[in-house]
Amino acid sequence: MLVIDESSYTWFINLQKKDIPSLRWHVFLGSSSSDFIKKWNLLTPELLKKHLTKLPPFRYSWAPEGAVIICFTSGTTGKPKGVTLSHAALIIQSLAKIAIVGYCEDDIYLHTAPLCHIGGLSSAMAMLMVGSCHVLMSKFDAQSAVDAIEQYTVTSLITVPAIMADMVLVIRGKETWNGGESVKKILNGGGSLSNELIMYSSIFFPKAKLISAYGMTETCSSLTFLTLYDSTYEKIGQSFQTAANRRSDTMKYSQGVCVGKVAPHVELSIYSDASGHVGRILTRGPHVMLRYWDQTPTCPLDPSNDVWLDTGDIGSIDHNGNLWLLGRTNGLIKSGGENIYPEEVEEILLEHSGIAGVVIVGIPDVRLTEMVVACIQTSKDWQWSEQSVSEDHHLSPGNLRQYCMKKNLSRFKIPKVFILWRKPFPLTTSGKIRRDQLRKELMYQLHSLQSNI
Repeated sequence: MLVIDESSYTWFINLQKKDIPSLRWHVFLGSSSSDFIKKWNLLTPELLKKHLTKLPPFRYSWAPEGAVIICFTSGTTGKPKGVTLSHAALIIQSLAKIAIVGYCEDDIYLHTAPLCHIGGLSSAMAMLMVGSCHVLMSKFDAQSAVDAIEQYTVTSLITVPAIMADMVLVIRGKETWNGGESVKKILNGGGSLSNELIMYSSIFFPKAKLISAYGMTETCSSLTFLTLYDSTYEKIGQSFQTAANRRSDTMKYSQGVCVGKVAPHVELSIYSDASGHVGRILTRGPHVMLRYWDQTPTCPLDPSNDVWLDTGDIGSIDHNGNLWLLGRTNGLIKSGGENIYPEEVEEILLEHSGIAGVVIVGIPDVRLTEMVVACIQTSKDWQWSEQSVSEDHHLSPGNLRQYCMKKNLSRFKIPKVFILWRKPFPLTTSGKIRRDQLRKELMYQLHSLQSNI
């Protein structure tokens, strides 16, 4: 069945020249007096309803292994991989979002995330399952998204930090903002939100429940969920106290980032070579991918057996069942014989009110193997200086090092170099940081920099 309108006229003429046996009906969404309908003898919604009972029975063709889609990863550290996902994985992930986020048939859902990636796709499926209303965008644009929220009284949307930051910037520039009252549910993925973004989210969307999810394409989206702010139970400011309490416990769990508790269908385990509680994060269950497309693994993943999937992330699970994320194994920085996870350092620096964005990378160094470098984006009304200054709303490498020490960050993890990054960070299509690309750009800028140790 093909559903079109008059804007598809030229494209549809070309389609008519091709023989597509599986295409049985043409549905036209337009006025009944249109010559377009008469010319092509298309079905209007009224005629469609009349003829639906005469359709022959459908013949279903199931993909091998029950596969429903091949979804590509973001490619944050290299070439994107095709991930083969099953019907069961997509269904149970959608059910998990319905149960935890609270999606329902009364929702008006704005598609801020692309449907070519698992985050936008799984949430869209959840919304289809509950029968909600969908507001589609051809491509994300912060201004268009903010306008759509106001125009359609959007109740639910998903974000990544870059999307939220862009929307906050647009809303702050508006004289009046009337869209925030309708939004009730915001699901964030693709990285943790800074305290500043959580604060603005609670101000601009005062009735929303803000939830952050951790997951990956290979697990058909979310593994854990963490409520960052819920207007039903918390007043503005209480959520930040909760975040501060979590931060005070990080010393017990290697200063990781809390990403919440596992979803009902997910099984997680920590594999460590040593006796410590920190190690590789493993998962198994029906949510796990069938395999990578066009690859034959030595041990095929089967959700029905006991095979564990290595997520490639390092973390730990505390006594309350919360997962703490340190970083990715392939993002690990080796400096002076010590292991440094960029996400850990970024989380601490993002707590500084003068920092709007930060990315930590390792740069080759003669003595240390790799040198930790911080690329900093300053918050509005904050000034950058290469020399240490004691004035308010001024940032410098010196006072940022002092800040890291006050936060009890180990000295070998404190960046040796702080760079003011004046342009947007390179992102994937799903809004994740392209560390590999940023690292190349940074090395080009610092090609003449010698070790400062």
